[in-house]
Amino acid sequence: MTVSVEIVPFADSLDMYGDPDRSAAYSLSGHVALSLSSTTSIFGYGYARPSQLLLSSLVVTFEGQSEMVAEEIGYSAVRLCSISQECVSGEPVELMTNDVPETSDKPCTWNVVFNLTVPGWLPATDMFGQKSFTGPTGTRYGLHAVAKFQYLPSTAPNSWFSLLCLPLRFTSQTAKAPRVAIALNRFISPSSFASTSSSLFPTTNYAVTVQSEESIGDPSPSIPTEILSKLRVVVSIPEQVGTEEEMIPLSIRMRTEGLSESECKRLRAEEFLLALDQTEKYRSVPLSAYSARYPLPPRNQQPPNMPLLDPNPMQTIYEMGLSACPPPRQVLSRTFSLLPTEHSRRFVLAGDGYIFDGDSNTTDVTWYSLSTNIAVAKERETTDEKDWKQMRALRESGHSPFFSVQHQLSLSLKCTYDLSEGENPERATRHLSFNLPIRFVRTPPVISRGHSPSSSCCPSLLSLADTCSEPPTPTSDFLHPSLPYTNALPAYSQLFESNGDRKIDYSIPLPLYTPRPSADEKCQASSGQLEDISLRGAMV
Repeated sequence: MTVSVEIVPFADSLDMYGDPDRSAAYSLSGHVALSLSSTTSIFGYGYARPSQLLLSSLVVTFEGQSEMVAEEIGYSAVRLCSISQECVSGEPVELMTNDVPETSDKPCTWNVVFNLTVPGWLPATDMFGQKSFTGPTGTRYGLHAVAKFQYLPSTAPNSWFSLLCLPLRFTSQTAKAPRVAIALNRFISPSSFASTSSSLFPTTNYAVTVQSEESIGDPSPSIPTEILSKLRVVVSIPEQVGTEEEMIPLSIRMRTEGLSESECKRLRAEEFLLALDQTEKYRSVPLSAYSARYPLPPRNQQPPNMPLLDPNPMQTIYEMGLSACPPPRQVLSRTFSLLPTEHSRRFVLAGDGYIFDGDSNTTDVTWYSLSTNIAVAKERETTDEKDWKQMRALRESGHSPFFSVQHQLSLSLKCTYDLSEGENPERATRHLSFNLPIRFVRTPPVISRGHSPSSSCCPSLLSLADTCSEPPTPTSDFLHPSLPYTNALPAYSQLFESNGDRKIDYSIPLPLYTPRPSADEKCQASSGQLEDISLRGAMV
């Protein structure tokens, strides 16, 4: 008799929506297939007889882990979560195969349903670090199952070998299921109030106050401080950018405030440069700010005190001392550009550059505006594909214990100021630099790329609770056929409080107050009701 255990989840991925939230929770469901075959004789003769076992425990565990492997850092691992559920509650369950000879050669299967509550603050699945033959490294999640059982004695042993093995067969035994990988995705739903059709998210305005910085050792003349302090610059970029978007809309508005007419005629804007950089940081120990913000398991539940259920084989190599141990608390950082190499980073303003001429002659507030789209390179060509440090690909912004990704948009505006008059005046030059944060996020795959995000609300967790007043009807344009409908349902934490009370939607106004009717009004209402009933009775 053989026992096999298999995990069959309802979906091989777990989609979370919005930023990591400690108060949010998601459901991961499925069943465990427990198969039991009949007993045959040692030489394979005769019919198979029914077999019995006593299932005492069946534990399903969802474990998340983050591992970092690099020559400069070594091997580091942390357990993100370990969520278990006992599927056999109360007394042990007796299982028995079929006793029909025609079907006794086929195993009997029992499906045990499980439902795990997964916290909503977990980082998304991401592969990073050194690539090797030992297996993937990074942030991974998986399902594990262990069954504990005991064979029950049959009606009679069918061979002398079975008699010898009776003491061993009736002891407690275990059977493990192969690990099932679960991909954890984190999506940000596009806003239905996007200001431009070229972006899935609304824009944010950054008002920049120009500060004069004197360059040490620079003999060239500089623009006076009282001139630069009266220059106003407003930059508009989207709050978030989808990783699948190819362009980022950028708008720059400039004007002067409080300058005289002669000063406005001397100030000019010549050109501006832009840079879009991605900064990646790899650590050998978990980030302290991350550990303080999210409830990682305690130290006694972390490796090596409690080994991971599916560690990378490099763990054994480093524990046995077969590899050099680098210094502790190492941090690797690299920054590279996300702009395509064939696109120019220099934008020259049209005309002579005296865009502020006339600011002092009008009482209305006028801005000089310019707009452009910034192209984003998804992947850059590398000289060595085997070196993981040379791999340059666009990643979503975020943090994990060993790995963090940040993005930044840098602008440099070149301004000049005429110190003298004439056709070739003497000019003072100053480069004004601005660093703006920008965030890349993943958008749900259920979004139809052929529709504008502002036309209707997306059927996601956030839009159902925050953006839309009523849950939108799922249509074929929004839902992917391969995805279950449950991906469009709101999270439990958006409907109920942590103590189980239902959340109250305060956006719905309460009915207006009406005073209680007096005793005379109640009598008149009762008599009117009786009269109405008598009239209807007469009509019948």
